[in-house]
Amino acid sequence: MKTQIINFKNKTWQIGKHLMVLMLLPFTFSCLDDDGTGSLPNEPTAYVSFYNGTNEASDIQIEVDSTVYDRKAFDFGEFIDYWYFYTGERNFSFVDSDSDQSLLDTAVNLGVEKAYSFFLTETGDEYTTLFIEDSLETPVNGKALIRLVHLSSGGPEVNLFQRDHEEAILESLSFLESTDFVNVDTGETDLILKASSDDQNEVVRLNDIHLREGRIYTVVIRGKLGAESNSADAIRLQLIRNYPNY
Repeated sequence: MKTQIINFKNKTWQIGKHLMVLMLLPFTFSCLDDDGTGSLPNEPTAYVSFYNGTNEASDIQIEVDSTVYDRKAFDFGEFIDYWYFYTGERNFSFVDSDSDQSLLDTAVNLGVEKAYSFFLTETGDEYTTLFIEDSLETPVNGKALIRLVHLSSGGPEVNLFQRDHEEAILESLSFLESTDFVNVDTGETDLILKASSDDQNEVVRLNDIHLREGRIYTVVIRGKLGAESNSADAIRLQLIRNYPNY
């Protein structure tokens, strides 16, 4: 996994695992070529998904090399599944559709037959993206794959637990970090987030979810620690299914 944290001021990198099973992508996911026609590109392609973890009041649209790709509302908590993109250096802009002003601009290099994810969030008055080269493999028999992405500004370093499991399934994750995918037990379960410094108290819990064998999931930590529990800003766990047609 490669992780790039991008904002207006700096860039940092973390290196991890490599990518597998991308042969699934051309057959299972929506595609848009650079002409916006929706046809399968004939040139080498990469695959990019997007998640909006910002509280931006206006709709955000995605532009790539000055071409508008997201013509629908891209609201807080929304996940856009993998799209096709030509490879090489591409310029991504996340634009306030009301003012037509860019909230964030960044150039990334897309490799052939590789998959990536953009996670948008904010730190203070700055918009930031976590850009990840997705490291995927097929879950082992009887298991699902899951990873954790921390987009809660001001939130603590955390561990993720599964109901009825004493040991954390993912550990020591800080803001603007992502874990690799790990194999977990399937079936009905709860996901429980605790601060790494305090394993007695829960930060937040996601109840009564069903993890299915052979599927791949991302859990996003979003919102603000200390916000009212019934508010839109409340810290929450959101479960996203990667490759929903697989």
